[in-house]
Amino acid sequence: MERTVEVNETEFVFQQRTEVETRTLIYDYKKCVGCGMCVYACPVNAIELQPVHDIALGLDMPPIMVDHTRCIFCGICFAFCPLNAFRFIIDGFELKKEHTPMYLRGDVKKLENCVNCTICYKVCPTNAIERRVKLRREDIPIRNEDVRGKIIIDEEKCKLCGICVEFCQAFKAVEGGGLKPYERILVDEGLCDYCKLCEDICPNGAIEVEGKRVVEDKLPEIAEVVIDEERCIFCARCVKACPYDGVEVKKPIKGKIVLYEGLLDDKCDLTGCKACILICPTEAWRVEDGKLRIDEDICIFCGACKNACHQNLIVVRRYSIEVGKNDTPWTEGWFKTVERILKEQPAEVVEESEVEELKTEVEVKIEAGKAEIDERFLKKLEKIEKKLKNLGFRRSIELDQKR
Repeated sequence: MERTVEVNETEFVFQQRTEVETRTLIYDYKKCVGCGMCVYACPVNAIELQPVHDIALGLDMPPIMVDHTRCIFCGICFAFCPLNAFRFIIDGFELKKEHTPMYLRGDVKKLENCVNCTICYKVCPTNAIERRVKLRREDIPIRNEDVRGKIIIDEEKCKLCGICVEFCQAFKAVEGGGLKPYERILVDEGLCDYCKLCEDICPNGAIEVEGKRVVEDKLPEIAEVVIDEERCIFCARCVKACPYDGVEVKKPIKGKIVLYEGLLDDKCDLTGCKACILICPTEAWRVEDGKLRIDEDICIFCGACKNACHQNLIVVRRYSIEVGKNDTPWTEGWFKTVERILKEQPAEVVEESEVEELKTEVEVKIEAGKAEIDERFLKKLEKIEKKLKNLGFRRSIELDQKR
């Protein structure tokens, strides 16, 4: 067996090579916030948390360290990372989380109410939402010449969705912040030819144009919003920001944040610290009226803020963890991972047989309710079948069971 580690820009590439297979675990420390869930998830205590408080304040170092000499390359850290900071590859095949016996599972759905505007992709912290533009004003060559007109935006009807801004350069946005990408939409009439097409694309009927329509037919769909679930961390920022109820998110972790309110005034330095605010991957923390506040609607209960608070003023309580699982005989060992994360307890020393169970069955793949076993796993089954045909091998198993 050979184990190596390489550093490539922001990624640590850990590899284990044996005669049977090669396993690669890739850790991108820039995606990691030091939540510590992998520390508790790891069955062999191969992961150690680093000084998250200092990292939150600007120290450029990985929030966790992986001891590759102890790592068994089971993929549990990959399966349960809420920030998707790990990738896991076996013999060149990159696994998805659903390929593992058990994994942290959330859900995100684009609903019929979606108007394919710009808000959700603007507020998404992981670029999991893409707005694919199909048509802009500049793609329509016909323009009005010497047409005098007028354009009005009804600010009471306008929901600041930004569709007009990305469609036509005559619209300008006053940038906002947080869950509100735009503060206001303005019009540069020097760039407007009063074509009236913006009336078509506004989902709120907030734009009125005096001018001349350049095309007779109504415009087709000008853009499409697409969600990449593999990048999504299920924070629900998109849900809270969307004025159309166009998206639905089911969080994988349910919990609560508890602040030691009585100690905040004395111990919390909102001027010089703000580590919890800086480390939060969803911008759930904020200062409001001079007080520290948490928006649990967009919190993923990862625990990074707790680890970043050097005054121990934050408690993260996880009540439940939603998992996806594949029915294999080895799932029970993975259930212990969930218990450890909920209780925030490191793993006890495990037997070698348990280690083999944990690391062997990550290749089981379940899709559409049917088990589909890849070619590598079939080859292993063939090897096991050959061994079972050996009388001495079967006899040794029987003796072990009797013991």
